[in-house]
Amino acid sequence: MIKTILIFFTVLFIAPNFIDKNINQDFQYDREELFSPELYYINSIQKLEQHTDSLANIQHIAQRSAEYLMLLEKIISKRFYHGFSQFTLKENWLAATGEVLFGRGLACKVLPEEIIQHPFAACSQQVIVMMTVARRKNIDYRSIGFPHHYALELKANNSWYFFDPNLEPVMSKEQRSSINWQTMTGSLKQYYKPTIQSGFGYMFGSVSPVFGKTNADPAPNAALFQKATIWLSRLFWSFPLLILALRNYRLRIVRYGLWVGFRKPGSFSFTAEKGVNGVFAEV
Repeated sequence: MIKTILIFFTVLFIAPNFIDKNINQDFQYDREELFSPELYYINSIQKLEQHTDSLANIQHIAQRSAEYLMLLEKIISKRFYHGFSQFTLKENWLAATGEVLFGRGLACKVLPEEIIQHPFAACSQQVIVMMTVARRKNIDYRSIGFPHHYALELKANNSWYFFDPNLEPVMSKEQRSSINWQTMTGSLKQYYKPTIQSGFGYMFGSVSPVFGKTNADPAPNAALFQKATIWLSRLFWSFPLLILALRNYRLRIVRYGLWVGFRKPGSFSFTAEKGVNGVFAEV
């Protein structure tokens, strides 16, 4: 009976690794964002950086300048449409099923190389991708947290500039400067589309945003959880087999009388009598 149960769990734990299915919410393009399907070939951070550098060279834009960062934001806006990129069962079934059972965004990817495999990404995920390119360019960055939204600031020429690749505000270089918007949330509303403005209060709130530490790793705890569960998802099936192997090994030792207890003064020790089907006899 125990052997059957352990084999059942082995099959149960290994099967999801062959099922390439998203068991959480799927997202469709709303036909209103800047999304360009032809950019889907950009499936790594390196390719994203190379694509941006190439366009910057054609347009004579200096790297690490505010104009370069504006170009990067536009490319990311075109690369993704809004939606949470999540693990499929095959990629990480522990995180995927954890999201179904407990929520809390357990299946929402925070590793940039995982995010960029999808055509869609949420506000925080697009910010993570942009932060990653900035880090590769040695450009200072910091997150900006609103009640129900996530953006960032990047530093160029000793000034901080506001960026929001997900909601795509139309802003000039000067309007993006922290000196211009002065961290006052309400002053940003005018730069967003009317459809965004209608829900601006809910997403951005009416209080000052929360700024992250400069160059801090985004979502470090979630990243650690996802790295661990990716490997556990691939190896978890082996644990029932290991238990089964140890159980069989122990029974074989008992059967042939190799398991011998050691007597201590004033205590009992036991040995298995060979040929008595594993029944212990007191020495």
